[in-house]
Amino acid sequence: MTRAANFHDTRKQLLRAGYCVLEQILSPEMLERVRVASNDLIAAQPAEHFDRYKSTGSMISVYNDPFFAELVAYQPALDALDSLGFPDSRWTSGFVISKPGHSPPLFWHQDWWAWNDPVSYTDLPLQLFLMYYLVDTSIENGCLRVIAGSHRKRHRIHDSVHTTHNEELSRATDPSHPAYQPMPEDRAVPVRAGDLVIGDARLLHGSFPNRTRERRTVITLWYHPNFEISPPPIQSSLSRDQTQVSSWPPQAQKLVQNLVPTYDGDAEPLEWKRVPGPELK
Repeated sequence: MTRAANFHDTRKQLLRAGYCVLEQILSPEMLERVRVASNDLIAAQPAEHFDRYKSTGSMISVYNDPFFAELVAYQPALDALDSLGFPDSRWTSGFVISKPGHSPPLFWHQDWWAWNDPVSYTDLPLQLFLMYYLVDTSIENGCLRVIAGSHRKRHRIHDSVHTTHNEELSRATDPSHPAYQPMPEDRAVPVRAGDLVIGDARLLHGSFPNRTRERRTVITLWYHPNFEISPPPIQSSLSRDQTQVSSWPPQAQKLVQNLVPTYDGDAEPLEWKRVPGPELK
């Protein structure tokens, strides 16, 4: 099978299931550099940070270290997006998410925020997560788990977990909450260090608990593959908050300058809505 055919099948998987895996996108050298930068940020966090984000492990913005401009602009990943049919993707943010040993599962959630726009109920992906895992993952150490197809089809989790990303779920104060429970149809996504998982922001996903003694770290970056054809209110929303790039040194800013979304129209930013409406059937 040719490389083009492989990407054609991978694109079909992404659009149908809501996620795909690209093997060994990070070079060994880049993987090690990302590990060093991530470990430095993790070590700098106060204990309260890890209490606040017990379910995720950590939520550290990549804006805290301009090194991550190199990962945002990492050419093999941009080439992969191009081959998947997303040649002009834009980038907005990212996080170092590191689950320590013996930590609870990550709650079920989806990350899309524009459910009040009709385009959210179409096949068009408007936001993708790119997840770079820095260690080999398995069910034992808290690998990703997904509900395939839930980006386009309603699942009972949508109705039983009405609010996500709140402090109660982040702190894992109630382990019996439906947001943490396994689903018969959930699918584990174990990967090797250096692999890249790409997923639709609308996809229901979480992680298994980390039952080992070692940290399991992933870098999640947010890209917008169809920015230029997104509704103007969505373009306006995505472009208005990109001032954080200006806090980076000029060299880092230059690396990402063509990836930052810009909008010159007069549409008002879309009011965020994190919960899908009845249109998702």
